[in-house]
Amino acid sequence: MGLFTPNEIKGFESLYTLQLRYLLSTENQIVEGLEEMIGAASDPQLKQAFQSHLQETELQAQRLERILIDLTGEADDKKCAVTAALISAGENVVKESDEGAVRDAGLIASAQKIEHFEIASYGSARDWAKLVGRSQDAALLQQTLDEEKHADSVLNSISHRANQEAIAA
Repeated sequence: MGLFTPNEIKGFESLYTLQLRYLLSTENQIVEGLEEMIGAASDPQLKQAFQSHLQETELQAQRLERILIDLTGEADDKKCAVTAALISAGENVVKESDEGAVRDAGLIASAQKIEHFEIASYGSARDWAKLVGRSQDAALLQQTLDEEKHADSVLNSISHRANQEAIAA
């Protein structure tokens, strides 16, 4: 299928390490994507939510770097194609819509797709950390998972109002 370098995953711990590298790539890509989303959003509450999550995302990347350095001696990421595709879809929303409530609704949906992907990815990573005996990693990954769930909740609450504004526009 061409998705992996032959024999890159040699066991469960290497699968766990690869997941962490993909997550680091995800966070690094999201930092760039959020900067663009802040500029594209018109709703002040949405802009603030994106700004807050940008700061949180930078801390999440630092956590992953610490975990990877402790685990492997380096903090190399591995390009996450899923994140790239999700961010690209959000960029298309911006390109294909005028500034305003409809674009904001599309940005929220795009951001929530990314949050849901992160929630699934961090849930797996946290469980795998426990299974390989890395309880400190698991605690850090749980912290990030909780933050991602909170970000999704914030976006969900903004969407209730923003979607009504979009439908009225």
